[in-house]
Amino acid sequence: MKKEDSGLVLRGLILFGVIGSLVAVLLFILLYRPSQELPKQSLNPELAVTYLVQPATAFPAAIAWPALWELQRTLPSSDGWQIRYNACEALARRGSQAVPWNVMAEMLDEDRQMRNFREKLASGQDVPDETAARSVLVSALDSLSEWHKKQDPATKASPELQEVYAAVDRLAANPNIEIRTQADKTRKVFFR
Repeated sequence: MKKEDSGLVLRGLILFGVIGSLVAVLLFILLYRPSQELPKQSLNPELAVTYLVQPATAFPAAIAWPALWELQRTLPSSDGWQIRYNACEALARRGSQAVPWNVMAEMLDEDRQMRNFREKLASGQDVPDETAARSVLVSALDSLSEWHKKQDPATKASPELQEVYAAVDRLAANPNIEIRTQADKTRKVFFR
């Protein structure tokens, strides 16, 4: 009788160990958060304002123009960018001649989109929302492709459109496969 009880206890302990292992694996899967490599910013926009004005000189010389240019390159788009992006995309999808190519070029600037779309981590750190930023890039590439399909192939590309082509060429070398594939597909319909 005692021999059967020891086998039952042993099986119970083994079963308890297996269940404990499963629970440990499940908790690891649920609670593990891979670390995200954060992009490096070359200039802190909040501190850059202090370098813009040099109070010892008169107006034109009082502004540090190179610092102002650098500040413009590190800040997100001006207010209303979502509306401008939607309008630009709608015009491009309709094949309109009134597409604002400067806005389209801005939409195709990955660094600018990473500055536009931000999210706060649980630690309070402000990081780019890569998914939202890249969805704007893919959507802009798709709308640009639609615009080209509705145009006369004999159309010559304006200088503004050439800037958009250059932005698409930069995206064609992007490490993200979705963006690179969409950029390659868009380049096939260009007027070159």
